[in-house]
Amino acid sequence: MDEQRALIALSRVKGMSRLAKRRVCDSYPDVTRLFRPGAASAPAGIASRFGDWQGIDRDLKLLDMIGARVLTIRDDGYPKALRHIPDAPVVLYARGPLPPGERTLAVVGSRKASSEGISLAGKISETLSLAGITIVSGLARGIDTAAHTRALSGPSGTVAVLGCGIDVCYPPENKQLFERIGKEGLVVTEYAPGEGPLPHHFPERNRIIAGLARGVLVVEATARSGSLITARLALEYGREVMAIPGSVLRTEHTGSNRLIKEGARLVDSVEDILTTCFPDVRPPEPERVELDSREDRVYSLIGFEKMHADEVIERSGMETKEVMAALTRLTMKNVVAEVAGGFFIRR
Repeated sequence: MDEQRALIALSRVKGMSRLAKRRVCDSYPDVTRLFRPGAASAPAGIASRFGDWQGIDRDLKLLDMIGARVLTIRDDGYPKALRHIPDAPVVLYARGPLPPGERTLAVVGSRKASSEGISLAGKISETLSLAGITIVSGLARGIDTAAHTRALSGPSGTVAVLGCGIDVCYPPENKQLFERIGKEGLVVTEYAPGEGPLPHHFPERNRIIAGLARGVLVVEATARSGSLITARLALEYGREVMAIPGSVLRTEHTGSNRLIKEGARLVDSVEDILTTCFPDVRPPEPERVELDSREDRVYSLIGFEKMHADEVIERSGMETKEVMAALTRLTMKNVVAEVAGGFFIRR
């Protein structure tokens, strides 16, 4: 029996907390002896509580087939930041070429995010990736999806932490993104291959998101958003917690605003984030996009809160056809995005 198989077995022992498994791992340099015949005196009778060695062998073959790998807490490739939390997973399953770096930031928020929140999460993630920061999130709908997608536009990539097995994509509509991250970034999970996305998995995986990152940014969160769990865990692990404020009249900002009230750092720019978590990193130079006078006038009116075309026309003082033509060109230049219902938002 080798150490890798023994650590996988330890991770699958039923009835032991993650904290207890970590302590056993730290206390026994040779974990293989815990599962040898006659090891009944091992802590909590570990040897008698696991016997599915064929399942481990089957999973190792599957991982090889799909291009995934095992990272044990004793491997050099295991994320350093994650190793330092007390309930770090003994084993991670990973897929993708991106090495887990030290300049990482978690970007999280609501699944049912507003178009403004999605746009802002994407813009921040792309800019940070261009600055050398790897974005960590949970592949969920809404803010997570926006963060992952736009982070892939930069060189620093993204890490997706799953609440299911490495061979399972959830939500299913993110299949294309899931595959892309597996080829260009890094997908990780503590759950064995084939395990489905059970409800209790998501709060559990949030500790990995918090543990991997130097800080957690909550872009938009309702009062019951799971991202608040990630923020709480980040505080416990000594990470920076930041939140973007929003209108007190909108429920999608209730959780974010409460975090700020409770002591999270209020941030409203990439510069704020870098100053808080990465003071040695400078923001990237903004890409210059040439705009004519009409485009510049229309662009100056549009912010990160969506604005209807009719309002743009009214505020610009320009002819309708001029505004609509300018909006079309701005969209083609990728500096403005059109969202449902004739609204526009800055990218």
